[in-house]
Amino acid sequence: MLLFATGIFVVAVLFLGFVSNIQLKEVVANNLEIDKTLIAQQLNDVSLCSFESIAIPEKISYGFGLAQLPYDLVFTKDTYGDKELLSISMNEHGKSNIIDARKLEINAHITLISPDFIQEDEPISGDDLKEEIVLYPRASIKNNQAPADSFVALKEVVGGKTYLYIIPCSSQRKEIPSNCVMNILRAGCYFLSQKSPSANDVVTECFDITREISETGIRTQGMTWKNCQDEFGYK
Repeated sequence: MLLFATGIFVVAVLFLGFVSNIQLKEVVANNLEIDKTLIAQQLNDVSLCSFESIAIPEKISYGFGLAQLPYDLVFTKDTYGDKELLSISMNEHGKSNIIDARKLEINAHITLISPDFIQEDEPISGDDLKEEIVLYPRASIKNNQAPADSFVALKEVVGGKTYLYIIPCSSQRKEIPSNCVMNILRAGCYFLSQKSPSANDVVTECFDITREISETGIRTQGMTWKNCQDEFGYK
């Protein structure tokens, strides 16, 4: 009887583990589909400028006991023929094993901005443009640092060419306007900095969303290079 009971217990444990693993993959798949759909919607928008931000869950909860899994959300860009490929995957935090992934074949130039600048609280630089970025929403919060628990998908069309930007941001930064909005402006300032601007030059229209947030007290006349220097420390 003891051996029989032990056998039943082992089978039950294995079954529960099997079911939990299936539930984990379902939860991860649902989250990846949400992120993929958000990005696809911006790319398919008929306007020249389109952006949306989304928060990602702090952790993945799954199984009968609602086990919690810390994870990394990873964006990777690659090329496939004359197109660029964006891969979105979820990994167990700090590990390379991929739980699940989604790929988008994109007829656009992809720019991934590292979440490190959120931690460093410094202007975006060329070092922040990466082939792969990792968002860890449970990163520690201390001093003025904050985890990248959100991101912006921004589409810009210039001269018939489409550009997609993935810009990490944090809901933990208590800024007005939000950190996601500020990071769009911060990214616009970086791209303006690459053009040897004069004081009154403004960031491109897709990144200059100051008119949309004028009720928060931000200027309404457009983000100039002088504003970029004053607010974000660009040189």
